Amino acid sequence: MGICYNDGCLNQTDQQCSNCKLATYCSTACQKKGSLCTQRTLPGCEMNRILREHQEKEEVKPVERPRTTHCTGCNTKYSQDYEAEEECPDCGYSACESCVSDTSSGSCYCQNSNFGRLYCEMNPRWYHMSSRTGRSYKGDRHPEEDEEEDAFEKKARQCGNCKETRLCLRKEYC
Repeated sequence: MGICYNDGCLNQTDQQCSNCKLATYCSTACQKKGSLCTQRTLPGCEMNRILREHQEKEEVKPVERPRTTHCTGCNTKYSQDYEAEEECPDCGYSACESCVSDTSSGSCYCQNSNFGRLYCEMNPRWYHMSSRTGRSYKGDRHPEEDEEEDAFEKKARQCGNCKETRLCLRKEYC
């Protein structure tokens, strides 16, 4: 998860605050000493909980599909000479040739795929994110391309994205 939120502790964490779900701790003792979430009523913890709940509500709202007459990335109107290069079958995002490149405006609104291609099957790139939320894809990856043998986990498991049982890249290679 990261480094312990307790000041002065640099241990790796495996627990998180059940209220705000932001602060992470290496132990119950560190959580009790922690400056952010010692009590559920602390302003920092409570504010982070409110922000997280607001963000979760925003994600649940149905999203309007973008118009197909213009590039969703740069808003350029399509014509016979200037057509859409890509269109996502899931979210409707369409992009012109200029936007379909190694940039975030060339990524559709979907969180776990780009124009119908699952991120878990691609090699990691910095622009693998949802154009709507700006959140990077942090899930499992198992690209078919030649990777170093030690880059993969020791045994196959179910991918959290596509649900297939395959070898996944170790997190430090993602």
